[in-house]
Amino acid sequence: MNSALLEALGQVLPLAVGISLSPLPIIAVVLTVMSPRARVSGPAFVAGRMLGLALVAGVVIAASDLVYSLTSAAGLPAIVRLVLGLALVVLGLSKWRPKPKGVEPELPAWMSAFSSASPGRAFSLSLLLSVANPKELALLVAVGVTVGGAPLSVGDEILVGVGVVIIASLPVAIPTIAVLAAPTRVRPALEGLRAWLTANSSVVMGLLLVVIGAVVTGGAIGEL
Repeated sequence: MNSALLEALGQVLPLAVGISLSPLPIIAVVLTVMSPRARVSGPAFVAGRMLGLALVAGVVIAASDLVYSLTSAAGLPAIVRLVLGLALVVLGLSKWRPKPKGVEPELPAWMSAFSSASPGRAFSLSLLLSVANPKELALLVAVGVTVGGAPLSVGDEILVGVGVVIIASLPVAIPTIAVLAAPTRVRPALEGLRAWLTANSSVVMGLLLVVIGAVVTGGAIGEL
């Protein structure tokens, strides 16, 4: 395994973890695996999640490759990552705000569809959630910029992209596997997790974006 590949993996790992801890997909998969058709809808949700992430990652990596191939500016990848890192920090700070007292946290109305989704609907909703989440898209763009700006072969780029998708999908795959293995034992814990994430999703996502944005910004400054 060459040094460029190891460096790229190290740079995208925090981004992949940030995507993996995005609250909405975790809440959505918990709703799905608590439904009557959990044994088929749960795996369908995971498949949709992985495909959606793979599609977005593939597009942004290919776009970054194209942009970098058309310019000779050696410091461009670091500059783009610096801008993205600062944008992630600002986005995180905008999300990290206290809720007014007496206001109960609520999920978006469309999220209730996961509670009764058929396998096909769970797949399509999960796919849509993975390609249309602005916070995750920002992190995936950072992945694309990082990978596209690294001196990697196409095979290495695919390897990094697959690694990102696998890591980012773990928090939806693990509850699904757990429910398939021991539904009675894990469902109370999953319900508690869903309630906590619903109440704290803005704080969790805001904190993640600030921390990851700071990591990306610091790494970019070190390369300038």
